[in-house]
Amino acid sequence: MIRGALLGLVVTACSSSPELGGGDASPDHDAANAPVDAPACGLRGGLRGKTVRTIEAGGLTRTYHVYLPAGDPETPMPLVFVHHGYTMSGQLMFDITGHADLADDEKFALVFPDGQGGPDSNGAPWNVGTGVCSSFFGAPPNASGDDFAMLDAITADLAEDQCLDREHVYVTGFSMGGYFAHHAGCMRPDIRGVAPHSGGTHDLTSCPSGKKPIIMFHGRADALIPASCSDPAAATAWAQHNGCATTTTSRTVTGGTCVRYDGCPAGGQVELCTFSGMAHCWAGGALSAGIYSCPAYESATRLAWQFWKTDAW
Repeated sequence: MIRGALLGLVVTACSSSPELGGGDASPDHDAANAPVDAPACGLRGGLRGKTVRTIEAGGLTRTYHVYLPAGDPETPMPLVFVHHGYTMSGQLMFDITGHADLADDEKFALVFPDGQGGPDSNGAPWNVGTGVCSSFFGAPPNASGDDFAMLDAITADLAEDQCLDREHVYVTGFSMGGYFAHHAGCMRPDIRGVAPHSGGTHDLTSCPSGKKPIIMFHGRADALIPASCSDPAAATAWAQHNGCATTTTSRTVTGGTCVRYDGCPAGGQVELCTFSGMAHCWAGGALSAGIYSCPAYESATRLAWQFWKTDAW
């Protein structure tokens, strides 16, 4: 069971810009190059609140939980993906993190995907890329499927219920989901910001997306993921990748400390929050939500959203 903890994620939206034709003025040419209407979004009614869905993506059948707060389906909403850890599920992350209450207040859409093996599976949940940090018990189990295709398929489906704000798509995750959040932040330019929680770092040497706002969370008593995977060494690696200084400014939060790297460029802020005495669990998680929830600490859910609104908007 010690292995059973690795988690997190977020993606895109709803409309595209028309492409204008030009050149030859013949009727056939004009018809072929007429402006293309943006795809409709938010037209499928009735699927508000929490729903459980299935979709085909990357050759696999994937399940996921969606939460849509009350609101105008044709007014674009930001989108947050939340990825679970090894042997966990999207439902468990929904129960632990308190994201739904925050989404009601802030009006953003939520997705809690299940890993490639399905909910509560012993199979590797996510494809987290290569060059990742090992846990105390060795390299994390890495799934082979295309989780980025899953993000795209889920986004396309969700856009039928709710227009989505393509400029504000975020990914978070716990443990193995945190590994995935690092990977998505590195590899997907369309993701605006990430928030890995208790997950190992990613090899940042070949990230096509360049700088990326990131806030990281880790318990100082985590017996699964070493501090070097998501404490100063990892945060410093992101700071160097983003072009920040190596100095930091700190502030106190409930049960811990958050440090911000100085001199980061716009769109490249790096922050790290660590919690004294906290094990492998979600900071500020729901009371009585199980061993992966630590309610006595500042809420990582709300800290991440505040960070994104300030530094990744």
